[in-house]
Amino acid sequence: MNHSLFVLFIFINLFLILFFKRKNNEKEKEHLYRVFCIQDQLISEKNRKNQMNDSINNLAELEETTQRKLNAIQLKLEFLHLFSKTNL
Repeated sequence: MNHSLFVLFIFINLFLILFFKRKNNEKEKEHLYRVFCIQDQLISEKNRKNQMNDSINNLAELEETTQRKLNAIQLKLEFLHLFSKTNL
C-alpha cells in the first residue's frame, strides 16, 4: 500500500511537471510571436521612415534643380531684354 502511494505520487508529480512545462512552452511561443510581431512592425515603420526621407531628399533635389533652371531662364530673359534694347 505504501509502495503504491509512492508510485502514484511520482506519477502525479511527473504529470504536473509535464503539464506545466507544456503550458510554459505555449506561453514562450506566444511571447516570441508577440516579440516577432513587434519587431516586424518596427522594421516596417523604419522602412516607411526611410522611404519618406528618400522622398523628401528627392523633392529637395528636384526643387534645387528647378530653381537652377528658373535662374537660368531668368538670366536668359534678362539677356534677351538687354539685347533687344541695344538693337533698337
